[in-house]
Amino acid sequence: MYQSIVYSKDMVLDELQNPKLTNQSQEWIFITDQVMGGVSTGKFIVEEIAGVKCYRMTGNVSTKYNGGFIQIRAKLSPEIKSKDYDGIYVKVYGNEKNYNLHLRTGLTLAPWQYYSYTFSTTKNWSEIRAPFVQFKKSNFYQPKNILGQNIKSVGLVAGFDDYKSDICLSEIGFY
Repeated sequence: MYQSIVYSKDMVLDELQNPKLTNQSQEWIFITDQVMGGVSTGKFIVEEIAGVKCYRMTGNVSTKYNGGFIQIRAKLSPEIKSKDYDGIYVKVYGNEKNYNLHLRTGLTLAPWQYYSYTFSTTKNWSEIRAPFVQFKKSNFYQPKNILGQNIKSVGLVAGFDDYKSDICLSEIGFY
């Protein structure tokens, strides 16, 4: 189990009160690189790990054919104003691999455009706090950072290397 620290301005996006829907009633969708010719496979289910209900994303990530990802993603409606928060947090349990958080804004028009934050997982529940200032842009022609933009979707991504994904997400929000 993890210790939860709640700050007064935290906004919980999802803590599985209504599984597969965010607190904004937006559906989580599972996407693989097969949409662009890749061969990564996986699934996303609701499960209980170490006594905690979570979204579990498992699969085989392959960089063959210019692929290399699987992800769960949710649109944000209303969009989140980055100026109202310092970053995004997730409560995760993993397989000691690296994963990414991807944020998209009104200025990330192409499917390959996003802002990314990479983090490591452990085989224990932990809270990752990802400050907006540490997100990296995916393309040179995007604005340098996400600050001041409205966030229109959030994704949890396994990718960019060949490996077996196994990550559980029990809560996600903004701080």
